[in-house]
Amino acid sequence: MTDKKNASHERYKFKPFLGSSHHWALRKISLLPKSIAVLDVGAGSGAIGAALKQMGFSKLAATEIDLAALEFIKPIYERVSPSLELYKDDKFDLIIVLDVLEHLVQPQKEYQLLANLLSPGGHMLISVPNTAHWMVRIQLLFGFLEYTERGLLDRTHLQFFTRKRLKELIKSSQSMELVELDSSIDPIELLLPEWIWDNKVFKVFSRLRLMIARLAPGLFAYQHLALLRKSG
Repeated sequence: MTDKKNASHERYKFKPFLGSSHHWALRKISLLPKSIAVLDVGAGSGAIGAALKQMGFSKLAATEIDLAALEFIKPIYERVSPSLELYKDDKFDLIIVLDVLEHLVQPQKEYQLLANLLSPGGHMLISVPNTAHWMVRIQLLFGFLEYTERGLLDRTHLQFFTRKRLKELIKSSQSMELVELDSSIDPIELLLPEWIWDNKVFKVFSRLRLMIARLAPGLFAYQHLALLRKSG
């Protein structure tokens, strides 16, 4: 049974802030037709699905292995399942895989399964944490590595990704092509009172941080973000 205190819809927060993976994903999705079929993998709190609903998307499905979270998100999506098995005969126009692959024993196998569920010409959005981020490097420099409840060194992470490893994973499916590779910045807004970050000055600061992350993603990207398209 899932520990409700550690349920994914409680642990992982929605991050709509400039420079975050959620902000990036929603911006990309906003350019797509509202009639498309969407699969949200590892939906957690269902925040992305709820945002898509508000944007006018209605054909929404999700997977979530956390049973407490699964119950929580049922009102948001048309269909929910703890695994991909329910969707084996379906095709989706968009598959969202945000902060999921690092939690898997076999991410390449899951990636291939998801690629098979994608319609020709469909898109996939992926985000993974950057294990080579400067905050992790500093820890290693001083001879330690401390896991946390969330973030780059989330204690539930089973995989560690660099930009190079993500590219290799993407190339492992011949049907998928990389359209865009981007970077995110760490969502420090979650640690600060709203009056500090909800203003123009802070947004300029965020844009500067994002520019640096894009110039030197190996050091400063909090997450690596990939937009993929299925050929055909």
